Parts: sequence; C-alpha cells; structure tokens
Amino acid sequence: MPLTKARRVSLAHDVSAQLADAIVAGEFPAGASLQEVALAEKLGVSRAPVREALIELEARGLVQFDEQGRTRVRALSPSDVHDIHALRLALDPLAAQLAAERGTTDDFTAIGRVIDETTSARTLAEIARLDRVFHTRVVEAGKNRWLLDCWSVIGDQMELWLTHMLLRNHAATAKVREATILAHRSLLKAIRSGKPALAAKAGSRHVADWVKSLPAVGRKK
Repeated sequence: MPLTKARRVSLAHDVSAQLADAIVAGEFPAGASLQEVALAEKLGVSRAPVREALIELEARGLVQFDEQGRTRVRALSPSDVHDIHALRLALDPLAAQLAAERGTTDDFTAIGRVIDETTSARTLAEIARLDRVFHTRVVEAGKNRWLLDCWSVIGDQMELWLTHMLLRNHAATAKVREATILAHRSLLKAIRSGKPALAAKAGSRHVADWVKSLPAVGRKK
C-alpha cells in the first residue's frame, strides 16, 4: 500500500495509520531505517506529526528508537515470536471460550464475513491482515475489554511478523489462503456450537497447529 498525502485533520493519527499499514505490509522491511525528514516530505506534513506517529508506533511494538534517536522497523527475534506464541496459547482458548458463551448471531456473522473476505485475498499481506481481523472479531465477541486490550498489544506484532515471515519464505499465496480459511472455518464452527469447553479446545489447537507449520525462523533457539 503506497504512502499518500496525509489529511489535514488528525495528522499524527493519519501518519501513524499509514506507516503501520506500510510496515505490516512489508513495504518497510524489518530493520529498515525510518527517516523523519524523508517521511514528512513523502506524506506532505511537517516533522512534528511524523515524530508523534513514530512514538505511537514504538508503543505498539512496530518500530524502535536507538540511543541516537534514530528509528528502525522492529525486527522480531525467534525468542520474541516464541514468547508471543506463548501468550496466544493462553489468550486464544479464552477468547474462543468467551465467544461461545457470550457471542451473538451478529458477532458470528461478522466473524464469518472476514472468512468470506479472505477467499478474495490476493496477497500474503492481505491474508495476514485479515487473519488479525478474524481473531480481533473473535475477541470482541467475548465482550471482555481486558482481553481485547491484551490482544491489541500483540496483534500488531503478530501481523508484522506473519507478513514478513511469509514474504521471506516465498510462501504460496493460494496455499496460505486456503489453509487460513479452513482453519478459521473450523474455529468458528466450534465457537458457534455454544459449547465453551469445545471452543476453548479448538482455540488451543488452532494456535498449536499454526505454530507447528512455521519455518525454523519462528522457533525459539
């Protein structure tokens, strides 16, 4: 997704959103330098909103500042990914369980709509984005704002790493898309069953199966 001229309303928010999309989509690879002057010129804004946006993105775990104040796209190490997966093994079963307990027909329809959108995804970055949206909808269906806050913290990093991993390993888009759709349909079916224990088990299996399919770069050494 190419950068465009930022709107004159809520500049920092607009800049942050555009940069986050570009980073997660792989337009800026892991470790890439993000120069405020160049970004400000490309976005048609001053350095102030760019700086503010970069500070927000650091809090979201997408960029990091070095001791000289220079900014780079965050590169997640195998250890980082291992720890994030450990959190997901705890969060995803709970999210599925609560969705089965508290989810409404509208919630399930919204989750299913994301799966339908995935069938039309044409890029790995789009698949990764929709994967995150799918899991966000599951968490939202559970109606636990604390869980949603926890998911929000790791959601950016999961989407970032998944996109970069798929691109780096030249994954086949069609194969990834079909595997994602199949896995998400299975999880939604368990959630719609209205059986919390079954949904929790499916949530745990979903993460475990996904971790097993990752290349060695995603494993803790």
